[in-house]
Amino acid sequence: MVLFAIALMFLTTVILIVSLTYILSAQRNKEILALLEKGLDPKDYMTKTVYINTKKTGMFLIGIGLGFLVATLVDEYILTSIDNPGIYPAFIFPCAGMGLILYHKFFKKKNNEK
Repeated sequence: MVLFAIALMFLTTVILIVSLTYILSAQRNKEILALLEKGLDPKDYMTKTVYINTKKTGMFLIGIGLGFLVATLVDEYILTSIDNPGIYPAFIFPCAGMGLILYHKFFKKKNNEK
């Protein structure tokens, strides 16, 4: 039964990734065709926004990962006798916010100069 649940989770994850990739590529193709119909160059519009959003998302996810790591370490080594599930959001959300603050501190200045 456990093996079936693991296989089902793996299959669901693969289907999700494939379907999201297809939907995003189809949407991007529609946007490119709309820009070409208007007589605009798609290269001017597509590359800048995708790169900026990727950096912002990356910093946000790094903050979430660090928050989860710190929460796990505190839960395992410091608060060993207390069962407190609220410690995870207490570390994850501030660390994710710090990731976004660091993004604006380091990368926003470069974007305004261009």
